[in-house]
Amino acid sequence: MRISNFFFGGIFLAFALMSCEEENPPIKFTERPLLDTTYLSAAPNAQTKRVFLADVTGVRCNNCPRAAQKAFDFQSANPGRIEIVAIYPTYKPLSNPWGDPYDTLNTQDADDLANSVGVVSALPSGIIDNMLYNGKRLIDENSWSVVLDGQLVKTTPINIDINARWLSADNKGRIEVKATANKAIANGVSWVIAILEDDIVGKQSNATGYDEKYKFKHVLRKIVNSPMGDPLQTPMVAGFTTEKHYYIPSVVKWKPEHLSCMVWVFDNTTKEILQVSSAKFSL
Repeated sequence: MRISNFFFGGIFLAFALMSCEEENPPIKFTERPLLDTTYLSAAPNAQTKRVFLADVTGVRCNNCPRAAQKAFDFQSANPGRIEIVAIYPTYKPLSNPWGDPYDTLNTQDADDLANSVGVVSALPSGIIDNMLYNGKRLIDENSWSVVLDGQLVKTTPINIDINARWLSADNKGRIEVKATANKAIANGVSWVIAILEDDIVGKQSNATGYDEKYKFKHVLRKIVNSPMGDPLQTPMVAGFTTEKHYYIPSVVKWKPEHLSCMVWVFDNTTKEILQVSSAKFSL
């Protein structure tokens, strides 16, 4: 009987020791490090040229919804060829925000971007690839089609690739942007990286009064680097690539499911935008 107790006691002790073994900690997956790099690769085939259209607008501007619809119609008629951003600079009284509970769409970045091409003297107006038309880069909406037609037939010397993801667990976004010369570029070029938001519901003046449930689209929320652009390599040989990654902190009123990243590259000498691209944040 004593032997039996000793035997079963030993088995119990062995199982107890086995159950007390320390478990390995769970594997924690982390994001790849952010990149900020340049390198040379094989020259890619040229992307299709896309045209940058900035709708310079205001929430108290009666004619601005008409211009916004015109921009959308141009985009629909040229699928994959026109990228729109709506910017809300300070131009009183047409740009005065309505106040709570409505979101304020004016930003310093919008002011800087508009002022970089001229003095805002009327709303609505537009910027198309930073091109001059009748001596001005801020172009009246009635002339948009003429300038767009001229830009749509052009090719681009530079490719833009964007990957944008929203990291819900960390409540922030991650964007990975890349610009690659598909042929040699003699002049210096710079890029601007921006965050846009669609479907912001708010109050907008129109021809008959105002709409309190207006859906604002392509709204410039933030420029990630500088409205004046960050310079890339000068000159750029074919295949030269610049790649940079960013984290984008969340802002209270932003809705990640409506956010996108837009990148445009322009010639430092002529100021013409050579290529523009955008990508929605994946969730």
